Amino acid sequence: MKIVVLGGTGLTGRCAVRDLAESREVSEVVMTSRSLEKAQKIAAEIKSKKVSIAQIDATKHDETVRVLKGADVALNAVQYYYNLNIMRAALEAKVHYLDLGGLFHTALKQLELNDKFRKAGITAILGIGECPGITNVMARYAVDRLDSVETILVRDTWIDFTKGGPPFMVTWSIFTLFDEMTIPAVIFENGQYKEVPPLSGKETMTFPEPFGSQDQYYTIHSEAATFPISFKNKGIKNVNWKEGGPGFLGIKMLVDAGLASDKPLRVKDTEISPRQFFLKLLDSQNLMGCPEGVTPDDWELTRIIAMGKKDGKKVSHTMDAIFRSRAEWRATSSEVAVGVPASIAAQMLARGDIKVKGALPPENCIDPEPFMVELAKRDIKILETTKKTI
Repeated sequence: MKIVVLGGTGLTGRCAVRDLAESREVSEVVMTSRSLEKAQKIAAEIKSKKVSIAQIDATKHDETVRVLKGADVALNAVQYYYNLNIMRAALEAKVHYLDLGGLFHTALKQLELNDKFRKAGITAILGIGECPGITNVMARYAVDRLDSVETILVRDTWIDFTKGGPPFMVTWSIFTLFDEMTIPAVIFENGQYKEVPPLSGKETMTFPEPFGSQDQYYTIHSEAATFPISFKNKGIKNVNWKEGGPGFLGIKMLVDAGLASDKPLRVKDTEISPRQFFLKLLDSQNLMGCPEGVTPDDWELTRIIAMGKKDGKKVSHTMDAIFRSRAEWRATSSEVAVGVPASIAAQMLARGDIKVKGALPPENCIDPEPFMVELAKRDIKILETTKKTI
């Protein structure tokens, strides 16, 4: 099977490339990037004859169609702003597609392409990283074990034991993180969508060790966009997402200082976006991902709690997915947690394991049990707890 990883040199994209390259059934992985030099460096680190390079600008339709033709799956690890563009290229190339999420509003626009993908006889999985992604698959697993479901809570936290690392570094898209901290969060409450301020709704939740108790906050996310639609027949009334862990609120200081702004700022005779400047600064200071010479040692946990009824009794079904950093990849837990599930789903698509055609969220097209078996093979653990409630 041949998989094209668009944005394969990114922090999460390169983890997908590594997992694909280590998978027996994959014959070729095409890693695309705007930067040939960066792609060559990462390919040299991976050291796999399966990995080839294509230098393209994934925002350009014709270039993208050209590199996708003849592939089995397009794995989109590019910034979510370009999801719709890349979906349309995959549609023209008649190639299965998946991405890492659309941060609610983009995800809803992507769902509108469902009929076109279905008529073309191909599948687009919308948001199959960690969260969205594993959260969606776990939600499907839990909901299928309930007669009805009223509430689904999605939570995410992390903890870092890395020694010798910088006090600040980025382990996933800084633009997405800035968006989560500035765009109003959308929750589904009492059967209605409503907006709430980003970083509001503070709650303290206890997680398994080594995470302990962590504060959680509302941010915008895709699960709240698709769960109310996907689980409507089970009576869903409430869905919300929160996240938080060490250092999380520290990012807010950068936002408050204006670095999240995309409005051009004049400096002498030059105009520059603070966002673009900050991204370039991070890259120049080697703060995008774990620096060379530092071994990552961190953990992440994502949780869903599905509350409903089973045999007339109120039941709460909790599932935790736990991720560890991969020292041999020099990849943090969050990078692994997003890249590896995308690789698994890409291989399922290429094998024909996913039969449903159209543009769909993971909960509507991925069979949870074989997917979770593949996670376990990669040392991604899922803990399941069911309890009766009053």
